[in-house]
Amino acid sequence: MNDNTCNGWHNAATWTVNLWFGDGWAEMAHEGMDITPDYCREQVEEALETMLGDMSDVKYAALGNFIWDMMDLGSVDWYQLAAHHAPMEEDA
Repeated sequence: MNDNTCNGWHNAATWTVNLWFGDGWAEMAHEGMDITPDYCREQVEEALETMLGDMSDVKYAALGNFIWDMMDLGSVDWYQLAAHHAPMEEDA
């Protein structure tokens, strides 16, 4: 059996997403925002779409597709990310 965990995360893809987006989500959660798996996924996808811009230009389309393939967003454990950034319960 292979252990594909990465620094305590489900896998390297999940760890990488948290590395780049986690500080922002932690701040939002601290301010009371509910960080859901769908929210995390949408934020990452929107950021990539913005970064890659208009891929209609053939010269840049290959690079954009390469980056999408390298991201392996299908392997990201969005539920683990959301749970990690859930607001902490205050002690009564």
